[in-house]
Amino acid sequence: EDLGGVGESEPTAHFFQNLAEAEYVVAVYMYMRLIGYPADKITMLSTYNGQVALLNDVATQRCASHPAIGMPAKIATVDKYQGQQNDFILLSLVKTKNIGHLRDVRRLVVALSRARLGVYIFGRTSLFSNCIELATAFNILATKPARLSLVLNESFPTQRKLHDACETFEIHNLQHMQALVMQKMEEDRNFAFARDKIMQAQQQANDRIAEAQARYIKKTQEGDARVEPEAEEG
Repeated sequence: EDLGGVGESEPTAHFFQNLAEAEYVVAVYMYMRLIGYPADKITMLSTYNGQVALLNDVATQRCASHPAIGMPAKIATVDKYQGQQNDFILLSLVKTKNIGHLRDVRRLVVALSRARLGVYIFGRTSLFSNCIELATAFNILATKPARLSLVLNESFPTQRKLHDACETFEIHNLQHMQALVMQKMEEDRNFAFARDKIMQAQQQANDRIAEAQARYIKKTQEGDARVEPEAEEG
């Protein structure tokens, strides 16, 4: 979906960007990090330099300073990522008005083959699926859900098998994804606060025990410890 009624934009000539997609990519990345996916196993890719710059800006603003999130392994264009792979790829196609240079199917093949385990594609389905040159690839993609579905309260790595039955939660749009990320961050803060309070209480208890033991040892060394005399045998 467009953000504020704006899909692709072109701030300068041939410098294409899509803010909605950039925000969506970063929100999904943040969620992946919050449930345990390693940052070095995730790469963000786009078909345009302008979008790569925007992804860097958004990720830096929202992720770089967060100790539980940080930056992904790499943010790059599809062309510059040739010959490289990562476990998970978040791919932004950017365009909403015309196909652009993704019409060259070789570029799409490179984009879709960079992931070892999973690729998440962000793009205008109605635009790309009607392109004759891309029909084969997008017909295959059309067999998969168009919207992101999550298994809530599941962390990485999961013990669930691929075909195990599970209840899924469908993400409707960018705002829905961002709200889920904020909720997860709040839950993590509450958990961290409760954990810190428990650890603090445990530490205080350990300190009191250590102090009591130290006092007893000191009294024993000074001969002040009171020990019951052994009963004499009849």
